[in-house]
Amino acid sequence: MDILIHILRRASLVLATVMATQVAAQPGPDTWPTKPVTLIAPFTPGGTTDLVARSLATQLQALWKQPVIVDNKPGAGGTVGAALTARAPADGYTLLLANVGHAAASALYKNLPYEFTTHLESITNVAQVPNVLLVPKSAPVNTVADLIQQARTRKGALSYGSAGVGSTQHLSAELLKSLAGIEATHIPYKGAAPMITDLIGGRIDFAIDSAGSAAAQLAGGHVKALGVTTLKHTSAFPNLPTLDESGLPGYATTTWYSIAVPRGTPPAVKDKLYRSIVEALATQGMKDVLAGMSAEPGGMPPGEFDRYVRSEVQRWTGLVRDSATIKE
Repeated sequence: MDILIHILRRASLVLATVMATQVAAQPGPDTWPTKPVTLIAPFTPGGTTDLVARSLATQLQALWKQPVIVDNKPGAGGTVGAALTARAPADGYTLLLANVGHAAASALYKNLPYEFTTHLESITNVAQVPNVLLVPKSAPVNTVADLIQQARTRKGALSYGSAGVGSTQHLSAELLKSLAGIEATHIPYKGAAPMITDLIGGRIDFAIDSAGSAAAQLAGGHVKALGVTTLKHTSAFPNLPTLDESGLPGYATTTWYSIAVPRGTPPAVKDKLYRSIVEALATQGMKDVLAGMSAEPGGMPPGEFDRYVRSEVQRWTGLVRDSATIKE
């Protein structure tokens, strides 16, 4: 009996040691990250999503003393990158730079291999960017009313571009079509950069793009801006009217960017990630980048931002379901 008791005690000690080792191996707020972190940017290089991702990665890398690798995974309006993130290990080493387009994806795509608010967890928003309605420099329109009238005169003949089905450019233009009661053909691209190239070349008739990208094109004299998508005038474009006051009452959209992780990521890691993003947003380098994009910095508490994301999902899926043409 004494031998049996001794064996059981030894076994209990070994088990306790193993369990303690396993607990110690779990990532905690002071140890994570201990290796490179991948930040998936779900659109092509050169666009606003890529700029935000790389700017944030630079600041987080400095804070963590670990490489933060931006991995561009474009396709299907950002859902390719989101699906990759949803399938990744829930250990904090794979992050997604999500945006407003992900809020509508489940209504737009059949057989989507993930659900944004089920398989991914939103940490916080990184930036909120106003959008601008743009037309080619050579376009015979100078106001929102001109564009709407042209669309009605040339019924079904106009086209608009976006960074992909379900992207912020796509959703914003569909909202314009819905409120104005006009038709226009959607031309999806794999990112904002090729979309802008075709807009400049006059191969599409209009596009709604983020303020940062729009500012660069306007400064170069390549396009014309007709209005901003916020309800209030923006400091970046003080002379531009809002679409709301240009004959589209209630029109309001912004491009938001956020960080999401696979569901099941340890709470300590999510907390460290949130605090790190807030710290990164407070750096002068990040402030300068966001100011150049006419963006407002994020940092919303996780619970509050989760509620905001769910309200956006409800809003945009409602638009998709009410539209006869938005699904592709």
